[in-house]
Amino acid sequence: MSVTTLQPSGVSLIRFGDYGRDIAAAVRAGFTSHRVVYAIATLAYVWGIIECSLVGLPVNYGLVSLVSGTSLLFLGVLIGAWLAFDLVRLWRAGYDGRPSIALLHRLQTDILAPTRIANALHAFLANGIFFVGFIAIKKSIPLAVPFSWDQTLMETDKLIHGGTLPHDWLMPLVGSPAALFFINVSYNLWFVVLLFCFFWFGYAKTDSRLRQRYLIAYLSLWLLGTCVLGTVFSSAGPCFYGFTVAGVNPYADLLATLKAANDIYPIWAVPTQETLWQSHLAGHGEVEGVSAMPSLHVATSVLFILQARAWGKRWAVWFTGPFALLILMGSVVLGWHYAVDGYAGAVIALLCWWMAGKLAPAEEKAELSSRPS
Repeated sequence: MSVTTLQPSGVSLIRFGDYGRDIAAAVRAGFTSHRVVYAIATLAYVWGIIECSLVGLPVNYGLVSLVSGTSLLFLGVLIGAWLAFDLVRLWRAGYDGRPSIALLHRLQTDILAPTRIANALHAFLANGIFFVGFIAIKKSIPLAVPFSWDQTLMETDKLIHGGTLPHDWLMPLVGSPAALFFINVSYNLWFVVLLFCFFWFGYAKTDSRLRQRYLIAYLSLWLLGTCVLGTVFSSAGPCFYGFTVAGVNPYADLLATLKAANDIYPIWAVPTQETLWQSHLAGHGEVEGVSAMPSLHVATSVLFILQARAWGKRWAVWFTGPFALLILMGSVVLGWHYAVDGYAGAVIALLCWWMAGKLAPAEEKAELSSRPS
């Protein structure tokens, strides 16, 4: 989002009719430039509707509405903060015009520029269509393909980690209540980073090739990860291992440690897992969809690294690299995933990023600057 310096004079507003026509033209053009994104979204939507119909589940739009509402709130806060920053900047610069006119000009030409509105509309519309189907597919997985891979994934974890489960290596290092609380906070921060990255590219003023590549990769990894591989390797995860595999639960001590830590610090994974399993048993609920393999938390975190490297901002790479490692660690010690789920997620992110590079528009446009342009 580029910064435009407002001069003391010469600020004029765009006529409403012209502004509206510019928005309409940008929206029309966007349907063509976002055709790959819409194709992925439509595929997921149709797949989800058909699968829910076949397994006898209703399509739930509740979570999509919640995410959309959160996104709109986030956008409103972002625009408000942006305008407040501009107002302070004008005051400090000694601006001698009418601040209201200057800020309206900024809204028309930058914050709510026609191309930015069009890009946001297409990104968020496609995202909404996609996740209606995605959620439908995810919650249908146990009915379409009952959980059967948990024991195999547990044994694979043991095999590639020298005969020891990964959490047994990690818990002596991060098993204190305070450390688990920090890890859970970081794990939940993933959603904020996810929103930030999606807004950064979705709300960009310029529909660059990097923007298209990110959006295509972002939707593709959810589709390939959970919808395809999550169905093929249907599994519930370590936190639900005792419900899906008979015999001794190798994660019992881990879950007991998490519950004990939750008595001291809030470990949100504990009540969330309980709610998720109850929703799974009931067939509906506030949080729906049990699927462990692969880890989309890790997959999207690796995608953050890839887009940061392509963007060329060193600070973004320095943040996203350690953050991805922290998410991988959190997915294991919080009982959400087997370590191999995370490794698979990383591979999927690399594959989808490469594929998106092939599918994104070939023409090079202005790339994103230090702020989304």
